[in-house]
Amino acid sequence: MERKNSFNSSELENLRLLVKKYSQANNVADQKLVRTKMRKYGFYVSDFGITNITPQVFENLLKTGKIKESATLFSKPTVRRIMSAPSASVLQANNESSDILLKKLINGVFKKAVVIDSLVPDETGFYCIKLSKDSKLPQRYHRYLEERSHTIIYIGKAENQSLKKRFLGQELRAKGHGTFFRSIGAVLGFLPEKGSLLHAKNKNNYKFTPADEQKIISWINQHLEVNWISYQGDFSIEKEWISQCCPLLNDTYNPKKLNELKEDKAYCRAVATC
Repeated sequence: MERKNSFNSSELENLRLLVKKYSQANNVADQKLVRTKMRKYGFYVSDFGITNITPQVFENLLKTGKIKESATLFSKPTVRRIMSAPSASVLQANNESSDILLKKLINGVFKKAVVIDSLVPDETGFYCIKLSKDSKLPQRYHRYLEERSHTIIYIGKAENQSLKKRFLGQELRAKGHGTFFRSIGAVLGFLPEKGSLLHAKNKNNYKFTPADEQKIISWINQHLEVNWISYQGDFSIEKEWISQCCPLLNDTYNPKKLNELKEDKAYCRAVATC
């Protein structure tokens, strides 16, 4: 296999697993077998001036740019072309338009949700969530995805708080009140504890039991891929993006919002307030 230092998201994920196996190998023979598998991806440890590879060393190589992630574009266009020029308010410090930023978000290198805890930055920005290959939602939802040219299920923003807190913490790890986390929990059939919001001021922010939260997080880690972009500017462009992409689980600004989602979330609120 030709030596290289640029790998797509799938290759990186497989290499991470192989590096972990290498570091846990009991003997030199087992390590050699793992090295052979790494080389099939074009990854040669000696190319980076090291004799031993560990998960920490691998992530440092990625962080310092010695290993790079190669972008993978969707085979089909995921949004219709923006015909009008973006207004001045959506031009950023790097002079990128709303159209370019959206393409970076939805056509960038997606990562498995299970591997991102140490990667999400402490910065404001946008995030995109999609189903992994061969993963499915319950059929009453998934049938809508089958009619679309992409598997994006949510686009969100971290405007007044960081991506690390909003996107990672609240939306994917149930540390607070995440809109997406409540939605995906309802879609998967989980319910909040009966009467848990009975005396709460906000009757919308229902929460699942700790045991069910862990089940939802496990499902997220197994079935979802994510991407994000750091951003400072006019966050109102999120409305335009949702309107164009119609992510399955966005119900605000979405011209194709689902009654099924509205009903499931309403039922969760009813259970929590009865």
